[in-house]
Formats: sequence, C-alpha cells, structure tokens
Amino acid sequence: MPSVRHALVTAVLGCAALTLTACQPTDTTAEADGTASPSSSASPSAKGDCPTLAKGHKYVLVESVSGAMNTLTTKDAVQHCSSTEGAFYQATGKEHEYTVESGDTPITVLHAKKSGPAKMTAAGGGLQHIRVCVNGTEQDTATAKADTSDCYGENFFDVAVGSDGKLTEMTELFGS
Repeated sequence: MPSVRHALVTAVLGCAALTLTACQPTDTTAEADGTASPSSSASPSAKGDCPTLAKGHKYVLVESVSGAMNTLTTKDAVQHCSSTEGAFYQATGKEHEYTVESGDTPITVLHAKKSGPAKMTAAGGGLQHIRVCVNGTEQDTATAKADTSDCYGENFFDVAVGSDGKLTEMTELFGS
C-alpha cells in the first residue's frame, strides 16, 4: 500500500499548498515547542517536502473529543522531516484541553475515501469527523463503534490558538 500512500501525500500536499506556506527540503526537526523555523517559500507538493508552521500555529495530536463536542484533549507535537519520505509527527508534550472559538471555526480534514482535504466548520461536520476518527464513536455515551473507514488515522493537526486560548483554525496533517 505504499504506492497509495505516496499518491495520497502528493494529492494532499498539493491541495494544502494554499494553507501551508513553505517547505524544508532537508532533514530537520521542529523545535520542542512544536514550532518550526521559516525556510524556503516553495509550496509543499512532493515527497520530501515538509510544511512550515505559520506564526501563531502549533502541531498537536488530538487524543479525544468530549463533552457536547466542545472539548478537544490534545498533546503537543513536533514535526520531523525526511528528504525521502516527507513530514511525520510525534506527540511529545503535555496534554491540553481546548475548545473551538465558535461553530464557524474552520476545520480542514483528510478523508480516506475522498480525494484531497475537505474544508468544514466545527459545527458543520468538522468536529464530528474528528470525534469519529479519534474516539471511534459518534457520541460520548455511545457503546457501538462508529464507521471509521473514512478516517485518515494519524490525528495530527496544525492549529491556531487565539489569545483567549480557544482554537481558531484546525488543519489535519498528512504524515509519512
């Protein structure tokens, strides 16, 4: 399945070029706080390219979505970059709980069944998709497993956190 994975990374990174601003073509490790230093201005579009965080953004691993779909438990993460395989992410930091700024908070998610990323809002299916993929259930009290066949599966996101500590933007990341 590596050929499907590589085709998916090319498609996703090409589509994400509008939101992800630059790449690091050589092996690098993001700083421990999840930020990366700026590099070239080329858009990520091929294996070996790695996105660079925009100012005010950080990488997180979403561990769960709870409450009335309003609380995300995350762990800080860092990006590693391979010149042959591209970006991959590792949870390294402490856990945080976040809520989204509003129901209109933009969330871009990856789908296993669809081509390219899907732009959603928190109230317009974004948090629901994340809950199914992370928790494996539709609701906190659900006992039956949800259909996770459309989930990409790594649950790493590039997020922006506002001055009030709420998430103002989320973009699911493709990792090799």
